[in-house]
Amino acid sequence: MKHLYPNMAELHAFASSAKHLNFSYAARELGLTPSAVSRQIANLEALFGVKLFAREGRNLSLTRAGQLYHGRVTAPLREIGNASLELLSVREDSDLLTLASVPTFTTKWLVPRLPSFLAAAPNVTLSFRRHLAHGDPFPLGLDAAIRYGDGRWEGLCCDYLDGRTFVPVCSPGFAAKHALRTPADLAAAPRLVHEQAESVWFQWSQAYGVAPMNAFSGPRFEQYAVLIQAAQSGLGVALVPAFLIGVPLGAGALVQPIDAPVDVDDQGHFLCYTPERFDTSTALRKLRDWMLGEFAAARRG
Repeated sequence: MKHLYPNMAELHAFASSAKHLNFSYAARELGLTPSAVSRQIANLEALFGVKLFAREGRNLSLTRAGQLYHGRVTAPLREIGNASLELLSVREDSDLLTLASVPTFTTKWLVPRLPSFLAAAPNVTLSFRRHLAHGDPFPLGLDAAIRYGDGRWEGLCCDYLDGRTFVPVCSPGFAAKHALRTPADLAAAPRLVHEQAESVWFQWSQAYGVAPMNAFSGPRFEQYAVLIQAAQSGLGVALVPAFLIGVPLGAGALVQPIDAPVDVDDQGHFLCYTPERFDTSTALRKLRDWMLGEFAAARRG
């Protein structure tokens, strides 16, 4: 039986050409000549007996077969590249730590503090992966993940970090325009909602006795980074985890119109990992100790 195993050069030529839809751009990315890229594509098409690209003059487009093939080989190529980097890290006697993190946590909390972690753990090399949605399975090649939710993911150890205290924030101009001085004022103002914390406004309304109010109305956002930006832009009042908005509050881009926090117990940011990986990864144990220590120090003030 004939094995249809193209070589890596052909696959890279195909993936780059499919991305750019231009052999010249692909050649520039790969450090080849356009004719070399074209030959690699011709080799693939001869191997499979199908056309992967449709050529009309100077225009290039993927055929149906090309679209299907591109959809199947892109992720494996990326994983091979990641695996190669991990192998190099092992060879260089470095502790590689693959981490997936929700975007807002990464940009607002983790990245600004990474220098202190890397200074304390100079042999650790971080590799960031796409964040996991609430229902996503935990990938085999992942060491740890920062996830947002209720902290209950089957088969995982989940250490609570922060995120259960929510505060109302908005832009200074929005607060002045709507005269936000009491909880009732906030209840009557336009509100912004996070899709995974849609019940927080209801819990807030119960805590401050401003029911009835339509606690689930308002524009909805999947990520806190976008929700915070919407609040800064004057679109409404947002309830967000307090630890995520220190910088915009300090810079004056956001204000807390009234002192009205609410604590919830069904949401938060968690460091998640498998028990087996924790037992074998020194880098993971270092990261866990550092993170828990940072948040414990912040809570002590």
